[in-house]
Amino acid sequence: MAAARAKVRFFWRRVLLLRATPHQVALGFAIGVFSAFTPFLGVQTILAFALAFILRVSMPAALLGTFVGNPLSWPAIWSGSYFAGALLLGQDPAYAADHFTDTANALGATLSAPSPETLNTAVDYLSPIVEPMIVGGLLVGLIAAVFSYYPTRRAVRVFQRHRSLR
Repeated sequence: MAAARAKVRFFWRRVLLLRATPHQVALGFAIGVFSAFTPFLGVQTILAFALAFILRVSMPAALLGTFVGNPLSWPAIWSGSYFAGALLLGQDPAYAADHFTDTANALGATLSAPSPETLNTAVDYLSPIVEPMIVGGLLVGLIAAVFSYYPTRRAVRVFQRHRSLR
Protein backbone atom coordinates (compact mmCIF):
# COMPACT_ATOMS: atom_id res chain seq x y z
CA MET A 1 0.00 0.00 0.00
CA ALA A 2 2.87 2.37 0.81
CA ALA A 3 4.41 1.66 -2.59
CA ALA A 4 1.15 2.55 -4.32
CA ARG A 5 0.92 5.83 -2.38
CA ALA A 6 4.51 6.63 -3.29
CA LYS A 7 3.74 6.09 -6.98
CA VAL A 8 0.66 8.30 -6.78
CA ARG A 9 2.70 11.03 -5.08
CA PHE A 10 5.40 10.65 -7.74
CA PHE A 11 2.93 11.03 -10.63
CA TRP A 12 1.10 13.89 -8.92
CA ARG A 13 4.42 15.67 -8.36
CA ARG A 14 5.21 15.21 -12.06
CA VAL A 15 1.90 16.89 -12.94
CA LEU A 16 2.64 19.82 -10.64
CA LEU A 17 6.12 20.31 -12.10
CA LEU A 18 4.95 20.59 -15.71
CA ARG A 19 5.77 23.91 -17.32
CA ALA A 20 2.50 25.21 -18.71
CA THR A 21 -0.40 27.28 -17.50
CA PRO A 22 -2.59 25.72 -14.81
CA HIS A 23 -5.40 25.45 -17.37
CA GLN A 24 -3.18 23.69 -19.93
CA VAL A 25 -1.91 21.21 -17.34
CA ALA A 26 -5.34 20.55 -15.82
CA LEU A 27 -7.08 20.16 -19.17
CA GLY A 28 -4.31 17.89 -20.42
CA PHE A 29 -4.62 15.77 -17.27
CA ALA A 30 -8.43 15.70 -17.60
CA ILE A 31 -8.10 14.57 -21.23
CA GLY A 32 -5.86 11.72 -20.09
CA VAL A 33 -8.38 10.74 -17.41
CA PHE A 34 -11.18 10.83 -19.99
CA SER A 35 -9.17 8.63 -22.34
CA ALA A 36 -8.46 6.15 -19.55
CA PHE A 37 -12.20 5.50 -19.25
CA THR A 38 -12.57 4.36 -22.85
CA PRO A 39 -12.52 0.57 -23.27
CA PHE A 40 -9.87 0.77 -25.99
CA LEU A 41 -6.76 -0.59 -24.30
CA GLY A 42 -3.66 0.37 -26.19
CA VAL A 43 -5.36 3.29 -27.91
CA GLN A 44 -6.05 5.36 -24.79
CA THR A 45 -2.65 7.07 -24.86
CA ILE A 46 -2.93 7.82 -28.59
CA LEU A 47 -6.40 9.25 -28.02
CA ALA A 48 -5.11 11.40 -25.13
CA PHE A 49 -2.20 12.71 -27.22
CA ALA A 50 -4.45 13.46 -30.20
CA LEU A 51 -6.99 15.35 -28.07
CA ALA A 52 -4.24 17.24 -26.23
CA PHE A 53 -2.63 18.19 -29.54
CA ILE A 54 -5.93 19.36 -31.05
CA LEU A 55 -6.80 21.40 -27.94
CA ARG A 56 -3.19 22.65 -27.56
CA VAL A 57 -2.80 21.61 -23.96
CA SER A 58 -0.09 19.77 -22.07
CA MET A 59 0.65 16.43 -23.70
CA PRO A 60 2.76 15.20 -20.75
CA ALA A 61 -0.19 15.95 -18.44
CA ALA A 62 -2.46 13.99 -20.79
CA LEU A 63 -0.07 11.05 -20.62
CA LEU A 64 0.00 11.21 -16.82
CA GLY A 65 -3.81 11.36 -16.75
CA THR A 66 -4.05 8.07 -18.63
CA PHE A 67 -2.38 6.34 -15.68
CA VAL A 68 -5.72 6.61 -13.86
CA GLY A 69 -6.60 3.59 -16.00
CA ASN A 70 -4.43 0.74 -14.80
CA PRO A 71 -4.89 -2.95 -13.98
CA LEU A 72 -6.04 -2.06 -10.46
CA SER A 73 -8.69 0.42 -11.60
CA TRP A 74 -9.90 -1.36 -14.76
CA PRO A 75 -12.49 -3.57 -13.03
CA ALA A 76 -14.15 -0.53 -11.45
CA ILE A 77 -13.88 1.55 -14.62
CA TRP A 78 -15.22 -1.17 -16.89
CA SER A 79 -18.06 -2.24 -14.63
CA GLY A 80 -19.10 1.38 -14.02
CA SER A 81 -18.87 2.16 -17.72
CA TYR A 82 -20.86 -0.91 -18.71
CA PHE A 83 -23.54 -0.28 -16.09
CA ALA A 84 -23.94 3.40 -17.06
CA GLY A 85 -24.00 2.56 -20.77
CA ALA A 86 -26.54 -0.20 -20.36
CA LEU A 87 -28.83 2.12 -18.40
CA LEU A 88 -28.42 4.91 -20.98
CA LEU A 89 -29.21 2.51 -23.83
CA GLY A 90 -32.19 1.02 -22.01
CA GLN A 91 -30.56 -2.39 -21.73
CA ASP A 92 -30.52 -4.82 -18.83
CA PRO A 93 -27.23 -4.23 -16.93
CA ALA A 94 -27.35 -7.83 -15.70
CA TYR A 95 -26.79 -9.15 -19.24
CA ALA A 96 -22.98 -9.13 -18.94
CA ALA A 97 -23.02 -10.90 -15.58
CA ASP A 98 -25.48 -13.51 -16.85
CA HIS A 99 -23.33 -14.21 -19.92
CA PHE A 100 -19.89 -13.74 -18.38
CA THR A 101 -18.96 -17.44 -18.41
CA ASP A 102 -20.11 -17.93 -22.00
CA THR A 103 -18.22 -14.81 -23.12
CA ALA A 104 -15.05 -15.87 -21.29
CA ASN A 105 -15.27 -19.35 -22.81
CA ALA A 106 -15.76 -17.92 -26.31
CA LEU A 107 -12.74 -15.63 -25.87
CA GLY A 108 -10.67 -18.50 -24.48
CA ALA A 109 -11.59 -20.71 -27.43
CA THR A 110 -10.59 -17.96 -29.85
CA LEU A 111 -7.24 -17.46 -28.16
CA SER A 112 -6.44 -21.17 -27.86
CA ALA A 113 -7.64 -22.20 -31.34
CA PRO A 114 -8.08 -19.15 -33.58
CA SER A 115 -10.42 -19.76 -36.46
CA PRO A 116 -13.14 -17.83 -38.25
CA GLU A 117 -15.78 -19.81 -36.34
CA THR A 118 -14.35 -19.17 -32.87
CA LEU A 119 -13.75 -15.50 -33.73
CA ASN A 120 -17.36 -15.09 -34.92
CA THR A 121 -18.62 -16.72 -31.72
CA ALA A 122 -16.49 -14.40 -29.58
CA VAL A 123 -17.72 -11.35 -31.53
CA ASP A 124 -21.32 -12.52 -31.08
CA TYR A 125 -20.83 -12.70 -27.30
CA LEU A 126 -18.90 -9.42 -27.06
CA SER A 127 -21.11 -7.26 -29.29
CA PRO A 128 -23.89 -6.68 -26.73
CA ILE A 129 -21.28 -5.70 -24.14
CA VAL A 130 -19.05 -3.40 -26.23
CA GLU A 131 -21.68 -0.79 -27.16
CA PRO A 132 -22.74 -0.09 -23.55
CA MET A 133 -19.07 0.03 -22.51
CA ILE A 134 -18.29 2.66 -25.16
CA VAL A 135 -21.34 4.80 -24.39
CA GLY A 136 -20.90 4.44 -20.64
CA GLY A 137 -17.15 5.00 -20.86
CA LEU A 138 -17.71 8.30 -22.64
CA LEU A 139 -20.18 9.46 -19.98
CA VAL A 140 -18.24 8.23 -16.94
CA GLY A 141 -14.97 9.45 -18.49
CA LEU A 142 -16.43 12.91 -19.04
CA ILE A 143 -17.61 13.06 -15.43
CA ALA A 144 -14.21 11.86 -14.16
CA ALA A 145 -12.46 14.41 -16.39
CA VAL A 146 -14.54 17.28 -15.01
CA PHE A 147 -13.89 16.13 -11.44
CA SER A 148 -10.15 15.87 -12.13
CA TYR A 149 -9.83 19.23 -13.94
CA TYR A 150 -10.71 21.63 -11.14
CA PRO A 151 -8.59 20.17 -8.33
CA THR A 152 -5.66 19.76 -10.72
CA ARG A 153 -5.93 23.36 -11.96
CA ARG A 154 -6.11 24.66 -8.39
CA ALA A 155 -3.18 22.50 -7.24
CA VAL A 156 -1.00 23.59 -10.18
CA ARG A 157 -1.93 27.24 -9.64
CA VAL A 158 -1.08 27.08 -5.92
CA PHE A 159 2.12 25.12 -6.58
CA GLN A 160 3.30 27.54 -9.29
CA ARG A 161 2.47 30.57 -7.15
CA HIS A 162 4.29 29.09 -4.16
CA ARG A 163 7.25 28.17 -6.36
CA SER A 164 7.51 31.68 -7.82
CA LEU A 165 7.64 33.22 -4.33
CA ARG A 166 10.79 31.29 -3.43
